[in-house]
Amino acid sequence: MTAGRAGFGPVRLAWCDAETSPPASVDVLRRLGEPQVRRYEALSGAGAQRFLAGRSLLAELIAEFTDAAGLGFTTTCERCGAEHGRPRVTGAPVAISVSYAGSVVAVAAASLSDTTGVGVDIERAPGGDAGARLAELAPLFAPAPAPDLEGWTLLEAALKADGRGVRVDLAAVRVGEVGSGRLPAARAVRIPGRVDTVDAAIIPGPDGFVLTAAAAPAAPVSQSG
Repeated sequence: MTAGRAGFGPVRLAWCDAETSPPASVDVLRRLGEPQVRRYEALSGAGAQRFLAGRSLLAELIAEFTDAAGLGFTTTCERCGAEHGRPRVTGAPVAISVSYAGSVVAVAAASLSDTTGVGVDIERAPGGDAGARLAELAPLFAPAPAPDLEGWTLLEAALKADGRGVRVDLAAVRVGEVGSGRLPAARAVRIPGRVDTVDAAIIPGPDGFVLTAAAAPAAPVSQSG
């Protein structure tokens, strides 16, 4: 699999296979901050390779939106303070997201002037079947049927863009057939606790995988009576 790029409205995406891509320099982690270096040093083998590839892709996309001095990067969990939270840029108005599927990593970034959050999700499609129901997720969605692989990636990316992730009741999330009209080819994902919807779409990506991107609107959409 070769590396690739795509776009979804204001969102830019990139992906690669960490096993087959040229190794990235550890120097990119130093530019993102010492906590990222320490996370890398705590990993080994394929895990370290994948982490470095993902951070390198993120650094490339961030640089397309800003050259701000003092740029930082954090994965501090907003609930417990450990370094396993969602990735966020500090010191520059850029939203980011990352997803892994085996050795493949996909990332997304956008300006915070265009969106309050972005999400990306990538999943391997066994046998190329993206429409198969995910029976292992049935308990999370009962009594409603579990989503298929495409539906699950749309939901996952939208929850990342929302920022609350799995803290939201998954069974209450609704993926619409059409989007809000803000972005072409998008589907509107309604998430409990939000006034507005999040736009999400399946993106043409690497063969054998389902790639999805999502973007939350830059400002809340008011509801009329």
